[in-house]
Amino acid sequence: MDEFLKLREQRLRESTREFRARGKSVARCKKCQLADSACVCSWSFAQSAGADFVLLIHRNEVFKPTNSGRFLTQFFPGHCHVFLWDRLQPDPQLLQLLQDPARNCLLVYPGDDPQRQASVLPDNNKRLTFILLDGTWKQSGRMFHLSNWLRDLKTIALPEYRRRGYAVRQSHQENYLSTLEAAGVCLHLAGDEIAGDYCLDFFDLFNQHYLATRGCYPPVPGMLHEKLLAQKLSAASGADAASD
Repeated sequence: MDEFLKLREQRLRESTREFRARGKSVARCKKCQLADSACVCSWSFAQSAGADFVLLIHRNEVFKPTNSGRFLTQFFPGHCHVFLWDRLQPDPQLLQLLQDPARNCLLVYPGDDPQRQASVLPDNNKRLTFILLDGTWKQSGRMFHLSNWLRDLKTIALPEYRRRGYAVRQSHQENYLSTLEAAGVCLHLAGDEIAGDYCLDFFDLFNQHYLATRGCYPPVPGMLHEKLLAQKLSAASGADAASD
């Protein structure tokens, strides 16, 4: 079980009331949370990445089937660390990771403090690690401003990007990105265009399948499905060759 699913199971055990998402009567895949008829797991596969991610998840976001950040734990299991956000009592393992001298940790958020803003990526041998705030846009703002233990981190604002955006969520600003989109742009900044493009393409596929889930119709396979499946098969073939 990946780190996100473990966290979700933990929250389910602790929760005092049931989370009722829209379409709660739909039979859903336990892993991707889409309708069984629109499951996207066939196009998801584990791979390496040119940077690491720390996913700080708002406690309400864990249950939402529209959440896109969860896929990072499936794509990059060796490069993604997941923690539940807490304003006053952050996980000690999270603080240890953020203070790791072998890492360059950057908080992905368009902060307004020029002294704190990183204009370029660090040029050294430390592991580049992007901190992603995973919640609604309003929740992410609160997470940023209320977390005193994040204030020593440099922030980075993502460059302008052709926003694909949620087909099933609305943002108040055109430059707001989903967590998976933000991760894709971060990987491009880190020089890993293959993994970055995969995140962005998978987000498009996720949108298609979520609309199918909401509309109660089967998704229509297309060129994007073929592209991602070819990448998955290529990765599996490369892994088999490396093990011989």
